[in-house]
Amino acid sequence: MCYGGLSTLRRESKGGTVAVSTNGLLRNKLDREYFKQGLAVMIETLRPQTVVNYSQMPDDIFGPYKDSGLELMGIPHYAFSVRKEAA
Repeated sequence: MCYGGLSTLRRESKGGTVAVSTNGLLRNKLDREYFKQGLAVMIETLRPQTVVNYSQMPDDIFGPYKDSGLELMGIPHYAFSVRKEAA
């Protein structure tokens, strides 16, 4: 997991903000599942107050955390913003 160093640095302090990205990980079923499992372990380990995600936030991945008190913030991928403006 790429956040291993963070958990060592933050051993005493929980909370704060972490950033993740689903960009490029949602089309492949295996990649999607790895992201979902990794997100769960990261949240359990770091116990962030806020998770910021760049790109889509599908309910099957982020839904379980919506009523948990965890603040979820989405930043739309640039391509989706451009497509919306063009439509």
